[in-house]
Amino acid sequence: MKTLPNLPNECYYMIFNNLRHNNKSLFSCALVNRQWCRIIIPILWNELEHHFKDKRIIKIFLLTLNAEEQALLVPFKINFPNYPKPLFEYTSYITSVNNYLSEGIRNWLSYKRYGTRREIEYAIECSLIAMFIRTSKNLKYLSLNEIICNQLIFDGLYDNNTITSLDLYSYNISDFKSKATDELLKLLSRNSTITSLNLRSIQLGSEGVKTLLETLYNNTVLNSLGLVGNQIGDEEGNVLAKFLCKNTTLTSLILASNNLKSEGGKALADALCKNTTLTFLNLASNDLSSKEGKAFADALCKNTTLTSLNLDWNNLGSEGGKALADALCKNITLKKLDLRSNELGSAGKALANALCKNTTLTSLNLANNRLISDDGEALANALSKNTTLTSLNLNRNYLRSKIGKALADALCRNTTLISLDLGHNYLGLLGLEGIKGLVDILCKNTTLTSLNLACNYLTSEGGKALADALCKNTLLTSLDLSENSLGPEGGKALANALCKNTTLTYLNLGGNRLGTEGVKALAISLYKNTTLVSLNIQSNNTNFDLKNYIQDIEILQ
Repeated sequence: MKTLPNLPNECYYMIFNNLRHNNKSLFSCALVNRQWCRIIIPILWNELEHHFKDKRIIKIFLLTLNAEEQALLVPFKINFPNYPKPLFEYTSYITSVNNYLSEGIRNWLSYKRYGTRREIEYAIECSLIAMFIRTSKNLKYLSLNEIICNQLIFDGLYDNNTITSLDLYSYNISDFKSKATDELLKLLSRNSTITSLNLRSIQLGSEGVKTLLETLYNNTVLNSLGLVGNQIGDEEGNVLAKFLCKNTTLTSLILASNNLKSEGGKALADALCKNTTLTFLNLASNDLSSKEGKAFADALCKNTTLTSLNLDWNNLGSEGGKALADALCKNITLKKLDLRSNELGSAGKALANALCKNTTLTSLNLANNRLISDDGEALANALSKNTTLTSLNLNRNYLRSKIGKALADALCRNTTLISLDLGHNYLGLLGLEGIKGLVDILCKNTTLTSLNLACNYLTSEGGKALADALCKNTLLTSLDLSENSLGPEGGKALANALCKNTTLTYLNLGGNRLGTEGVKALAISLYKNTTLVSLNIQSNNTNFDLKNYIQDIEILQ
């Protein structure tokens, strides 16, 4: 029998690290010999992510608690697992602790029949967080809620020199403000490794925001700040604007889901004219109007560093949209712009004109803006001239079928777009005439890899036409055809296409009334297809369980 090649550990690590998202294969490899096991265990425990939900993982964590951490659980009479200490220092390999930990604790408590009272959950979470901070040599990201109020955790954070990203959120706002704010500010003034801070739903108030920013004036490490859902209004917005005019380290600022409105939004827009470091700004859901839209448009004409701006779910209106379109003709740094759900209406043509002139934007989101059909055609024509855009989202704009042909003509000439979202646009209302353009896109375009056509009234005829196109397409990797009433015949046509297509990895056919006949056809095709890794067939009126027949593909049913 041949022996395994004797490779250096570094080579084995590179090989196994390529399997880091394939736990099943890594577990199998870990059982081969001790050398492989010692290399693989750190990889397996490096990014637990959703595995924190597993009650078996929680049991291992509890075995790692020291006496001080166990003492937090004494009042709840928790019996610790009576097992030997783990062979490996598993927690020393963990790089990220996320919100799934809370779910895992609830699962363990339910399994052990302790009940799921919030007090006992907090106590266990607090002891485990303190243990992670103490034992992990690689911990970079930590997500916390009110449990940060425990002094044991603060003491650990003061001494920690590995954590770079801290995410704090609160259910009990008053409790967090009264106990944790001062300690958090002390931490920021003493810590020299935290580069990213996200405070969610803590509602510091105007004085709290002022105190936080005063602390950050002297901080030269933090480059990312998030204050999502903190009821930040005009007063706090003005304080933040003054901070941005002086700060020279912050590159990312997230202020989504606040109440900036007129004065606060205008102040931040003015600050962008002076700030020279910020590259990412998120102001989604702040009730900004067309007036603030014009202010940010003016800022984009002057700012030379911002590369990503998110203004989705505001009320910029058509006037705000037109002002931003004019700014795009002059701005030479912005790469990503999100204007989803802003009632842009008739601003579509102005934005199309901007795309003909702009040479830097790579991603534009115009979803849910009630663009009129003519605007859709103008945007389609702009794609034939634009040479930089790689992602365009026109979802939920009710553009109807006329845009299909215009898009087909444009995308035959466009050589940069790789992702296009046309979901919920009624493109199939005129039958095959409206679908023909979509078919041409799949047959003639040479760059598109992701296409969303969900909820477009394609019916079985449209499904068959697109299936024929898929037999010829050699680029598309992701296709969403959900909610299109494809029926059994459309399902069978797509199943036949899967036997021939060699590039598609993700396909969504949910809500299409495929029936048992259509789903069975798909089952047969999946034995022949060699590339698909994910298939969604939810809500298709069938009792046929595809999961029982196909094991190697992620099936959502």
